[in-house]
Amino acid sequence: WGGPRPPPALQRLDALAPPPAEEDVHLREIYAACGISPSCADGFSDPHFFHKQWIAEEEARRRRLLDERKARRAARRSARPAQVGSASVDRKAKRVQRKKFMTFEEQMGLPAAGAASFSRGGAEPPPQQ
Repeated sequence: WGGPRPPPALQRLDALAPPPAEEDVHLREIYAACGISPSCADGFSDPHFFHKQWIAEEEARRRRLLDERKARRAARRSARPAQVGSASVDRKAKRVQRKKFMTFEEQMGLPAAGAASFSRGGAEPPPQQ
């Protein structure tokens, strides 16, 4: 249809409800997870009205509690550096020294007898017989 729309079609388009808000889409996903599916009768009477209302209230309560938790956490983090003697003082950690494991021959003071000890800079190789 390439031409302009007739006036009755434009009137119907203007009378249409706007698309749902993002929150409504989110609630619809929650309704679907609870097994509530929309039907044509929802426009006249909604048998799930109170259940949907409860879900919306619980979602709002969950968001409010989450925001309060984030605010408390931010307050604690902002107050932490101001405390005297707090654990957040920058300290340098001691360097950990690697433990050197000695072979049995090294422990006994014997010359090394294997190719593995040569690569670690051990004693001279034993004479070939």
